[in-house]
This record gives sequence, structure tokens and C-alpha cells, in this order.
Amino acid sequence: MEFKILADSFDKVEKVSKRLEMTDLLAELFEKSDVDEIARVIYLCQGQLAPPYKDIEIGMGEKYAEEAIAKAAGYTKTEVEKEFKKKGDLGLVAEEFLKKKKQRSLFSAELTVEKVFKNLMRIATVEGSGSQQLKIKLLAELLNSASPVEARYLIRIPLGSLRLGIGDPTIMDAFAINLLPEAKKDKALVKKVEKKLKEKKEEKRAEEFDKKLRLAIREIIESKYNVHSDLGDLAETLKRHDLKGIEKIGIEPGIPIRPTLAERLPTAKKIIEKLGKCAVEAKYDGFRLAIHKKGEKVTIFSRRQENVTEMFPEIVEAVKNLKASDAIFEGEALAFNEETEEYYPFQVTIQRKRKYDIDKMAKEFPLTLFAFDLLYANGQSLMDLPFKERRERLGKIIGKNKTIVLTDTIITNSAKELEEYFNKSVEKGLEGIIAKDLNAKYIAGARKFSWIKLKRSYKGELGDTIDTVIIGFFKGKGKRTKFGLGGLLTAVYDKKSDSFKSIAKIGTGMSEEMLESLFKMLSKIKKEKKPVRVDSELKPDIWVEPKYVIEVNADEITKSPVHTAGKEKGEGFALRFPRMIKLRQDKTPEQATTVKEIEQMFKKQRHVSTGA
Repeated sequence: MEFKILADSFDKVEKVSKRLEMTDLLAELFEKSDVDEIARVIYLCQGQLAPPYKDIEIGMGEKYAEEAIAKAAGYTKTEVEKEFKKKGDLGLVAEEFLKKKKQRSLFSAELTVEKVFKNLMRIATVEGSGSQQLKIKLLAELLNSASPVEARYLIRIPLGSLRLGIGDPTIMDAFAINLLPEAKKDKALVKKVEKKLKEKKEEKRAEEFDKKLRLAIREIIESKYNVHSDLGDLAETLKRHDLKGIEKIGIEPGIPIRPTLAERLPTAKKIIEKLGKCAVEAKYDGFRLAIHKKGEKVTIFSRRQENVTEMFPEIVEAVKNLKASDAIFEGEALAFNEETEEYYPFQVTIQRKRKYDIDKMAKEFPLTLFAFDLLYANGQSLMDLPFKERRERLGKIIGKNKTIVLTDTIITNSAKELEEYFNKSVEKGLEGIIAKDLNAKYIAGARKFSWIKLKRSYKGELGDTIDTVIIGFFKGKGKRTKFGLGGLLTAVYDKKSDSFKSIAKIGTGMSEEMLESLFKMLSKIKKEKKPVRVDSELKPDIWVEPKYVIEVNADEITKSPVHTAGKEKGEGFALRFPRMIKLRQDKTPEQATTVKEIEQMFKKQRHVSTGA
């Protein structure tokens, strides 16, 4: 495929404001892509060269990109820098300079997706002496053959600022459109969908059928994505073998599984009413890690599915001693002092997430991995087994291990006992508890009532914190003028529309050091206009790409005419007296609190406040 086709599609996507239009444009692009290049097309749509777990980052700095533009267009680096200060987007700068190019290369050739991908992969992987100059040369080589529109994206991709607003759900929806004709031949799937139809009129019924069938296809794709987090690989399989082909895709050590998530209930009594007899585990405030063992090879993934293996050498060594040839299990890692039985706060544990001085920090703050679920062992998926059986098997494969231990757990059907255990956990400095249905399967990527959390709450505050996504910031006033940032505009995630809906303006909970750090961080992802996936009627001084998640506490959830989260009849939800607690580096924007969760928390809050 010519790279021009991809760049033109990106250009069209960037110009539309509705998600349905964006989905249709992507469906057209995927239809044009052949089986050998679809994976590359998908990765480039995601602004990357591989799924996050493969740990391949292009990592090109703005200064090197400026040099490549200057080299390809025949201008000085100073001229490029000057234009960048005006536009704030090096992609637009490259487009502008390519329009008025001073020199024509003798070696320019028509760009293909394959050529672009190969050069970008070399830029990402080249190391050693002279590597920076080679990166500039490889990028300049692409720009030499690029049209102005192609240049815009050739610069944005290596800088990690594609700015299309394409989320993984939108990519899956686009594939569902293309697979519709094939799915209509699947008698079992068609029969299943037809049972759900409500429309009586033939024309409307046909429209409803197509809509529900697309949704069913999307659910099939997503169920596989939840256990095999590589959209490029899934797309290639779908191109080759249609929907039937992905049935064979299952769990595989080395490829991350999207974690199951816990629901919330406000009291111990409510939890026992919902679950009956259940396992109640201490809830640890550390790194949620997925551990994959395949023979002697150990891979550790974060909640964001990043490969963080090198950061935790003591856990890697401990995993090698497990009584299983291969395994996938989950746990929470945190700094723990065995002598005093003290759990260090998250601020201490977070110091272990680093690329340098790893051995030094491992000695200073050794981690304990509190394991809580086993998904795979010795070539067999255990996800469909009841939790109590998975837990039992997990204990057997861990055996006697100082670094890896089972989470502290009780089994109870008593609300009083659960409440006492909760209080004991909080006294130890833990977050609270998680109650688990003893007979539930492990459902990847979903939030179900098979797991229910109860966290520390303080008088006058919500019973749980909320994870919000920063979508913009306000310039400082008074004392805060010097920091360039005085407050944040944040949003929660709406899974239905794959968008971020505003919920709070936050100006408290941030130290001077944090204000400086946030300003520096957010300035790199600022946007001139509201991002496509953002739904906000409030306008900040500066919009930013929805990228960073922060944990927030508040007094309560209220109704608001100005915020768009859950907006109906002119009112959405807002947070009353929100305060920032910390940056959640372990979460992606799509892993933030959802609109649905806010609605549920609001109902429970009202229920409690009336004394019911």
C-alpha cells in the first residue's frame, strides 16, 4: 500500500468530529489493506510500531525531528525551530516546509507503508555510537520522498503525537463493519442476534439486525483481544480467516491478558447480600503485576501491559522457583518490611519503577509480591475454573517462597466478620479489602460483581477515590502564575462512545513541585483545539491529549449543568471539592473510572445519605 493512502485516511479522520464517521473511514482503510500489511496499518493507526508489551518505542526527540525536516526541505534548523514555536506542532511545520521545499532530492521514490514502517523500526531499535545521526538520516530519507500531508504524519508518529483520537474500541468497531457480510453467513450467530430483535417493521428490523450483528462481531473480537492484547495480530488473523479464525486464539505466556476489575459496594452488609459466602482479601496499594513464566523465561507486565521485567529482578528470580513449567498469575507488588511487618506507602513503592539504579533500590526497598489469582499453568487455561480452585492451585505452585506469597485472605459469610477484617486491614496501612465470589470464573477485561472492593473512607468523603483523565489545564493566577498551571480539567471514560466526558475542575492537592512537573508534562501534549475523543462544554485555557490519569478524592458526586459525564436532561455529574491525590502512571486513559461507575456510585451515595 502507498503511504499516501494511509496519510490521506489519517487526514480525513483528523477532520471529522463524530466517532461514527471516524469508524467508517477506518473501515474503508482496513478494507483497502491487504493481509500482509494490515498489522502495520493497525499499529500506525495506534501511533506505534508494535503492541505495548513488546516494548518498542520510537522515542525520537523534537530536536532530532527538527534536524530531519531542515535536512529534507533545505532550510536551517533555526528556521524550523522558529516555525515550531509559532505552530506548536512539528507535524504541521513539516507539512509547511515541504510545501515550500528549496531542494529536490535525486533519490526520492514513492513511499510505501512497508518502507515507512521499516525506517521507523530502525529508528526505534538502532543503538550505539552515531545512532542519533542515523535516526535523523532515516527520517530525512522518508521526508525526501514525502508529500506535505505525508510529512505531517511521518513526523507525528516518531514523536508519539499522532493526534487522531483513535482508540482501540473504534478500531474494533471498524473491523466489525467489514466483517458484517461474512457474519451474515454464520447461521448460529444470525439466529442468536435475531432472538434479540424488537422492531416489527421490515425496514427498521433490517437496520436493527445490522446494528446488533455488528455489536455481536465487536464483542467476539473484544473477547479475544482481552486474552491476546495485540490488535495487529488479531487484524491479520481476521483478514486471513474471518471470524472463525480467531476462535483458535487463546492464552499464551508472554502475551498479556487484560485484567479483570472490581465493582464497588458501600458496606460489608451489601457485599455479603450480593455474594454470600466469599473470599475476602486484603487490598494492597502497590503495582498490580501480571507474571508470565515459560520455562526459564519470565516476563512481567504492568496494568498498562508494559513490559517491566527488568525493574523487578527479585521477583524474576523468585518466579523461576515456582512449581510449574509455565504459568500466568497476578499479584500486587509493594515494598514491605518483614521485620516490622510494615507496608510502605505507594510513594515509596513507586520509586522501584525505574530504568536506572535498579539493584540499589531493590536492596533499599525489596518488594514482596502478594499473589491473588492463577490464570494458566502447565499448558492449561484455568480462567473458566471457580476462583476457589484457582486460588488453591496458586498456593501449590508458589510453595515456600519469601518473595512471592499469597494475599492475606479469610472466607466468611458474616458481614460483621468482613467489617472487622476490613478495619484490621486499614489499621495496617492497607487500602481496604476485595471480596471475591468463590465460584466465579476469571473474566478478562471486564468489571463484574464477582470481585467487589471496599476501600478506606473518611467522614464527608466518597467511599472510594476516582481515577480521572486530564483533558486540559488552566493558567495560574496569583501565586500560581509562575508555574504556568493553576488547575486541571479532568474527565471520566465513556466506554459506549469511546470518549472522555468532563467531570471536574481540580485546583487543590497539588504541591508547587507537582504544579511545575504537571506543566512541563502537559505542555508536551497540548492541542490547539479540543481533541476528537473529548466531550466537554467547559473550555480550559489549554487543551491536552487525553493521556495522563490522576487519582482524585472528593466530598461527593453531585449533579451539574456544566459537565458532560452522564449528561441527561441538561445535567451531568460533577465532583464536589475534588482534590488530586497522585498521578496514576500504572493506568491508561481507558482504564480510568467510567461514566457507568460514576452513575452507580451516585446512586449508592444517595441511597446511603437517605439512611435507607
